[in-house]
Amino acid sequence: MASDFARYIANLRQSLFDEQLLDEQFHKFEKFETTNEGFLEEICDEYFQESSEFLVLVVPKLQGLPYNVPEIERLFNRFNSFATGFGAVKVTHQINIMKDCLKRGDFEASKAAFEAIKRANELLQSRLESYFKTRKQGPPAEIEDRPEYGYMDSDSE
Repeated sequence: MASDFARYIANLRQSLFDEQLLDEQFHKFEKFETTNEGFLEEICDEYFQESSEFLVLVVPKLQGLPYNVPEIERLFNRFNSFATGFGAVKVTHQINIMKDCLKRGDFEASKAAFEAIKRANELLQSRLESYFKTRKQGPPAEIEDRPEYGYMDSDSE
């Protein structure tokens, strides 16, 4: 029974990588979990708190003309660095799409890309919360050393 649960948790975890929600950077944070219980959840909480504050900051910048593109790009460069450091690969992919839209001056597409960033971040948060909640319901499970990573190509969303 415990091994079935451990396999279930391992599959939940792997799905986060398979669906390109997370990458190897997140795996580096996982390594600290073995010596510091709760570390990973703290990092996740911090990431989602910071990203939420960032997203609120951006909303007024996209409300209407004139768009201050350098300021918006600066904000997204900061968020991109933060999301990359966390391992939120789908979020960073969407940020790059938005930055491309801004460079082209396509503000309607930029707004749509911003909504995609928010959705990707909400999906990641939901999936991680579910993963942690499920993980707490059973005995501690061994985490494999290195998950397989899904990689975003430039055409995927």
